[in-house]
Formats: sequence, structure tokens, C-alpha cells
Amino acid sequence: MRIGVDLDGVVANFTKGWTKYYEEEFGKKILEDDIKSWGLSEPLTHFKEDLDFWKWAKDINGSSIFRNLEVYENSVETLNELCKSGHDIVIISSKPWWSIHDTLMWLGENKIPTKEIHFIEDKWTIDCEVYIDDAPYQLENYKKNTVDKKIIRFVRSYNKPLDGVFDIHNWSELIPLLNSF
Repeated sequence: MRIGVDLDGVVANFTKGWTKYYEEEFGKKILEDDIKSWGLSEPLTHFKEDLDFWKWAKDINGSSIFRNLEVYENSVETLNELCKSGHDIVIISSKPWWSIHDTLMWLGENKIPTKEIHFIEDKWTIDCEVYIDDAPYQLENYKKNTVDKKIIRFVRSYNKPLDGVFDIHNWSELIPLLNSF
């Protein structure tokens, strides 16, 4: 199978990364459970607009916020196991242009097993049999535009269940789910 995998919120712990840096710089602790909706501006942060958040995220200690994110537990191991089983891992990420070089370095340093990487907003246009994502609007786009494909929602506090979309809460649930298809 071609498995389209999002990065932030799926493989890379974007929430832990940005909340850690936010607390260090601005002194406000934000817990993952506090994040109930998509967006990174008020009332969660002091930023008036999401664009203000992204301006800040461009340069944190000399790199973009995407440069030093932790991987989720078992993510790399599971992706490696899928590759060894003959599946193709296709990275599909909608990132700002200014973060691509940091993301490519992050992929290499974390040894993410892929031969194909796409930085694109319309993720559903990349042909895969299965898509894994956490972003509410991307899940909706997949559901609307890829009706004959399997869509997996990585459950997070900011996304909601969708009819016809499969849910996983951690990486240990992925391979059994894929084997059930």
C-alpha cells in the first residue's frame, strides 16, 4: 500500500514543541488538553492572529519551530516495520515554505523511512490508498475528495470523529488497523 503520512501531530509532536518554546519565551504553560480547536491565536496564546504565531515560529533559537520536534513514541519504529513489509511511506505535509529546509533535516536526522515527500496544501491530490492525518480540515478534504480511500484520524484534542474515518490514538494501533483492511 501507499500510505500518506502527515508529519506534525502525527509523527512529530508539534504540540509539545511549540508549547515548550512558548512557555520558555512567554512564561505561560499550555497543556495539550487545553487545545480544543484548530488554530494558535487567542485565547490560547497572546497572538492576535494565527499569522502572528507563524511569524514567531519562523525563528526559535536560530531555526524554525519544525527543526527540533520530538517524534511520537513508536512512530519511527512503526514506519520502519511498514516499509520492511513492502509498504510505501509517502510524507504529505502542508508546511510554510520557510520551514521546508528544517523539515528535510528533521526527516533525515530522525531517519524517517520514505522515498517520497510532498509539501502541499491539497494533500488529497497525492494518490495513496491510505491517508493518516490529524488536521480537521485535511481530514474533511480527504473525506470529500478521496471517497474510495481509507482515511485515518490520529485522535487529538483539537479534532473530532468523522463518519467513515478510522481512528487511532497511538502508533501501536496502526498496523492492526491496516491489517484489517
